[in-house]
Amino acid sequence: MATFQTNLSRLGALAALALAALLAGCAQTATYNAAYVNKPGFQETERLAGRVLVYTEKADDETPYVGAPTSFTGSATKLTIPLGLIAREIAATVFGELFRDGAVKSASLDGAAQYRVVVQPKVRQFSYEYNQAKNLGFAITPTVILTLDVSVLDGAGKPLRRRSYESGTVEMPAYMISGSPGEEIGKATHKALSDLMLRAAQDLRETLRQPGAPGLAL
Repeated sequence: MATFQTNLSRLGALAALALAALLAGCAQTATYNAAYVNKPGFQETERLAGRVLVYTEKADDETPYVGAPTSFTGSATKLTIPLGLIAREIAATVFGELFRDGAVKSASLDGAAQYRVVVQPKVRQFSYEYNQAKNLGFAITPTVILTLDVSVLDGAGKPLRRRSYESGTVEMPAYMISGSPGEEIGKATHKALSDLMLRAAQDLRETLRQPGAPGLAL
């Protein structure tokens, strides 16, 4: 029994070293991938009349997040991920499903008055980790925590409402070896943003259905 436990411990140590070596000194990247986006699946009776403008600032669209994980595993690496672009695309997918005439993406508020409502998504906080300790060193669990701000604007660009949505800890299935660890974080990011954007869409739908909602209802 002692020999078995010793061998198991050695195996765990070797696995931990092998997994850590895959990340050591490597720059990681993640990109937007529509296949990772959870479709909202609104029923026809849940959808709203009109079209929505998804407004994002050019700097958010074009400036990616670059940073190290909070975990010891991969701590010498940095991940580059276009959070603003991913948030914009997921917002267009989710809110475009909510409104019957779809969504239009823009970095400008020109012509905003023609839309039923203007929505501005923005990732305010983001952290990630390659959680190896959870799996006793045998595997890595990609983990993301983020905060999404969703603002509602009128046709002149005046803010009407802003709500913040916390993802909590979002984990994806653990893996032993991945040639693209950063992309695993990307999958978790897509999931977190898809879930939060759906919550924001549901909140907006309830707001728009309230009679006399100032600046929002038709």
